[in-house]
Amino acid sequence: MLSAQAEGPDFAKEIAPILEASCVKCHCEAKAKGKLRMDTKEMALKGGKDAKLIIPGKSAESALIKVLLLAPAEEEAMPPEGKAPRPDAAQIELLKKWVDGGAVWPDGVTLKVPATK
Repeated sequence: MLSAQAEGPDFAKEIAPILEASCVKCHCEAKAKGKLRMDTKEMALKGGKDAKLIIPGKSAESALIKVLLLAPAEEEAMPPEGKAPRPDAAQIELLKKWVDGGAVWPDGVTLKVPATK
């Protein structure tokens, strides 16, 4: 029997660090830009005011992937320039594989806002 981890990248080791570095600063309980929170599984799967952020098994339809693939200068591109580091191409591919593999996010895991320097 295959474990859930065989479906895609490891959430704690590979996915959470990307989301924490690039997304959670503006999409958390304290801020929730666009009425979107990404700090908990439930809130991330719920999505924001405009779209479903994560559609498990469908990265091409998930707003998370769409906004990361936009050119940085485009208005809807995330994260906005200067707000947080943009994931690189390899990180975006990991996110795609994670979403396509079912967006496995262990229950009870809350992402943390990165410490400011």
